[in-house]
Amino acid sequence: MITKLQILCVLLLLSISPMLYAAQDMQCHDCHEQQASAWQASHHAKSMQIASPSSVLGEFNGGGAAHNGSQFTFSRLAEKYIVDIQNPKLETETYQIQYTFGFTPLQQYLIELPGGKFQALPVAWDSRTQSEGGQRWYDLESDLPWDHYGYTWNTSCAECHSTKLEKNYNPDTQSFSTQWQEINVSCTACHGDADSHNEWLNNEQPSSVKYAGFSATLAESGNWALYEGASIASRSSAPPAQQQLSSCAQCHAHRRITDEWALGKTIDNHLDVSLISPPLYYPDGQIHGEVFVAGSFMQSKMHQAGVVCSNCHEPHSLELLADGNGLCTQCHVPAVFDTPIHHGHAQDASGSQCVDCHMPTTTYMGVDERRDHRFGIPNPQQTINDNIPNACNQCHIDKSPAWAAKSLMQQSEKPIVHNQYAAVFSRHDSQQGLATAELQSIINDTALPSIIRASALIRSNTGADRKSLITAVTQLSDDSPLVRMAAVRAFTPQPLNIKKQYLWALGKDRSKLVRLEVAKLLSPLSAADPSLDAEQGAFLETLVKEYETALYINADNPATLLNLSSLYLDTQRPQKAEQALRNAISIDAEYSPAHINLADLYRAQGQHPRSLSTLLDATVLMPKDASLRYALGLAYFRAKDYQSGVAAISVAVSLDPENASYLYLYAVALEQTGESSQAIKELHRFIEAFPGNRQNLELLARYEIKYGAAAHALTHLESWLAVEPDSEVARQLHQAASRQTQKPQ
Repeated sequence: MITKLQILCVLLLLSISPMLYAAQDMQCHDCHEQQASAWQASHHAKSMQIASPSSVLGEFNGGGAAHNGSQFTFSRLAEKYIVDIQNPKLETETYQIQYTFGFTPLQQYLIELPGGKFQALPVAWDSRTQSEGGQRWYDLESDLPWDHYGYTWNTSCAECHSTKLEKNYNPDTQSFSTQWQEINVSCTACHGDADSHNEWLNNEQPSSVKYAGFSATLAESGNWALYEGASIASRSSAPPAQQQLSSCAQCHAHRRITDEWALGKTIDNHLDVSLISPPLYYPDGQIHGEVFVAGSFMQSKMHQAGVVCSNCHEPHSLELLADGNGLCTQCHVPAVFDTPIHHGHAQDASGSQCVDCHMPTTTYMGVDERRDHRFGIPNPQQTINDNIPNACNQCHIDKSPAWAAKSLMQQSEKPIVHNQYAAVFSRHDSQQGLATAELQSIINDTALPSIIRASALIRSNTGADRKSLITAVTQLSDDSPLVRMAAVRAFTPQPLNIKKQYLWALGKDRSKLVRLEVAKLLSPLSAADPSLDAEQGAFLETLVKEYETALYINADNPATLLNLSSLYLDTQRPQKAEQALRNAISIDAEYSPAHINLADLYRAQGQHPRSLSTLLDATVLMPKDASLRYALGLAYFRAKDYQSGVAAISVAVSLDPENASYLYLYAVALEQTGESSQAIKELHRFIEAFPGNRQNLELLARYEIKYGAAAHALTHLESWLAVEPDSEVARQLHQAASRQTQKPQ
């Protein structure tokens, strides 16, 4: 905990020296001078600093830029760094820059707002050289207003830019009292508490003491050997215990924090890492949104082979261990891989670098290029089939994917083996078919990375397909916590008694990630199952409390408050559920799921007028939100105002024409109100775009049979059966259509 006196001391020391070490870091520096010196120039050391002449890179000379209609002007006032923010009404607010945030390729600046909030300004300094396009004020070009919670340092940034941060958020007052152990990312951020290590040093204990007083080791690079006849080195020492990945993934992962990290905790006991799904990833696992590396790396053959971060990155300077292809040829024999025969380009020419083909870049925040850590093989055919980017056409922008696919085929001495899950995920995600059998094949393939198998599991439709449910049951005992968690999540559409039957035992799983998912699905039991004895009730209460505590870590995030509200409803705490939703709306007035859930809560309480008015008010605030129009349509239907309901659903479909659920309800509403021909027309339009969507295809066939167009229904059903010959629904509908047309089966 930092006191006011300590802050004054920090400010005084900064006026003397640009670099400040906390007491523990000074101790580290005494013995580990080489590592400390490397760290001083790293991104970690400069992740956050007090604004001073030695830390501020931007030109505070009256320049600036506009963001979403507000003008930001940066200037100096004596020793203070100032920003004037003029809103679209030409009203100006003036703030002092308190901290710098990062330093390359962009440096952002933090200002203090009421309630202990620090806001990262969306106008940043582009610290690249002029030749690279930098040395300018730069708008991050998002749709968010500058004071949106997404830019709030306490909520979105602080945990990864400072060491041992305590957010100290008060949900009742929606205020922060955030503190840190060290302002930047220092030694203990990665190595953990060094008290036992210091005790080991002070007591002059023998060097045989395991890990020198630390609870685990991050030294997991291992030994590698090139065995006779091999072209790629293999790990010759024990596989890593994944402590290094657990430490790095604290920040280098798109994740939800579920517990405080400590050295010795596996990744699944403090993080919930996002799986491979849109919009974060393309179907083949390539990065799309900003995923911060770990989820990408966890898909790779490198990860499976035992490669860890420090095999490529020096962990203190964060620099690469070798330049160019020299990094990869540590393990990959140059005579095989660093040749034109392999990469198809002139030696040392553009395209000859391993990373050009296997680690394509994606640019975030306009200027920040991040490399994909999947180490995938370029596949232009995926671009042709599923509109998935490929590395070839990232460079050869004047060529077509077909040209790239043909060139790769001609170049390769043997057939290129690509992953098989990309097409399955793509077909599923784009509503081209359920791909049930293919998903099961991916789930059961233990040679695939766990994150891929888990990503297939969460796509399983256990509610409609018994085979998918059986597959999920078998994966509940998988060795991977990630797979077990996804298997639990696959039970979401199942009745509560089925969830209890299969998931109860996993409430004692060694992985917190699994336990939290179990708690989420079993939390309604406390109110719905009177057969629980005292011991079972106490166990469930402990399980639910662990889940609630994990959610509270992120109670300043509207999405988390949505989950908290659901938990409160499941455990018969409606007032707390309502307050959680109101807190979510207070943080972000345009977070539509909170408005929808609040309306549902009022409806469940019998407050139908209040439920409807909640949705109407929200649609005024967010007129282009399709989910609100859909919810409003449902509310009108429940009130038997069918004309208003159809109108609302029609708007939802026009705003989101690719949403299968919206279209389904719209078609049903049209048919129920006497507009059967229009319903069939709308379904035809959708099925032409998404011929594999079974829900709407079934509805279309039923309506065509009902309204005398059975011949058309047969055409659709025969296509369906060609893909899924075992579909009982398609077979029964085909028989009904055949009888109507008198066509032999």
